[in-house]
Amino acid sequence: MKKILITLLFLMLLSSVHASAQRDLKSFPVFEGKIVPEKQMIATEVRGGGMATYKLDYYRGVSFRVGTPLATQVASLVSQDADGALVRETEKTGELLTYALIQPKSKGKTNRYLCYQARPEGDGWKVTLLYLEGPATLEDLRNMFEKQ
Repeated sequence: MKKILITLLFLMLLSSVHASAQRDLKSFPVFEGKIVPEKQMIATEVRGGGMATYKLDYYRGVSFRVGTPLATQVASLVSQDADGALVRETEKTGELLTYALIQPKSKGKTNRYLCYQARPEGDGWKVTLLYLEGPATLEDLRNMFEKQ
């Protein structure tokens, strides 16, 4: 029983460390369901050993379909994150940000990345937003994305 409690406390601490590293991003509320309701999102969160193949320690992603006003709001938050980033690659369609690969300033020795894509779908947009942490370089991420 004591081992279970210690393990649970460790996992809670690990979870809070990742959340705090992400909390300084303007796009953090998107992951928390504060911009797009959680029931409209597909959310994924992975940490630990399964990510070693990709040179990542933590992966958090959300995907959702929204109308242009919400897509514009999310794109604005991602653009604000890009403004203060170490590295940023962005593309727009008209006035809407449709692609971004951003490397925010690191927290400690861990590389952090924000990946964003918005594609037109029907009368709205399909938006995908990823937050990644780990020793992976931008080149590692580009290679990984090319394979997908």
